[in-house]
Amino acid sequence: MNEVGRIASIHCYPVKSMAGSAVERSCLTEYGLEGDRLYAFESSGAPPGMLRLTGRERRQMLLYQPFIRAGGRVEVRVPTGEQFLVDSPSMLAYLETHIPDASKFTLVQTSTPQTDVRPLSVMSLQTVQQLSTEMGMVLDPRRFRANLYLDLPGGPFTEDVFVGRTLHIGPTAAIFIQERDPRCRFITYDPEAPVAAAPLFPLMKLLDRDHQGRAGVYANVRTPGPIQVGDPVFVS
Repeated sequence: MNEVGRIASIHCYPVKSMAGSAVERSCLTEYGLEGDRLYAFESSGAPPGMLRLTGRERRQMLLYQPFIRAGGRVEVRVPTGEQFLVDSPSMLAYLETHIPDASKFTLVQTSTPQTDVRPLSVMSLQTVQQLSTEMGMVLDPRRFRANLYLDLPGGPFTEDVFVGRTLHIGPTAAIFIQERDPRCRFITYDPEAPVAAAPLFPLMKLLDRDHQGRAGVYANVRTPGPIQVGDPVFVS
């Protein structure tokens, strides 16, 4: 096997559509990154067929910062600075008070990630840097909401070459790269100021024009195992 790079950062999203949390180490389970997207909120005020409260419809959800505490409990720091357990009545009451156009909320908890397509998203820092160059501005990697950001010295979009191949990470883990990641307007939202900053629609136009609307890749876990920042990545 050839070493192709290293893990630059690991990001978990405990609550679907809220902000992510960078971690130094984690574990890949057969279903994806441990603790990722196990919670989601549904709103009775959402359009029919769109009950999940997502950042696409309500950008302010990205202002909510979840953390996984000792024992696996998830706590959310809300925009006003308070912190609530994700499954507490106080969390539901806060959302109902502060999210406009929503009448009643329901928490959905599952044992496997509530992902839309594949359980794991992967992107290289080199791809982010290339898109920054093409945009003429520095793009925050967090826009792309990847679980794993890789340092791949092979250059931008190297991850695309791995579609259909297996990446081995750390001592035991392995992931199978299934396809390039088709992007939605979520990437137009500034992770630091999702409500105050205007959506960066030119980024979507750039991807559609020059990159088939795709950036990064989706993967499945082939072999579970622990991973941490700095782990070498090999391809087979």
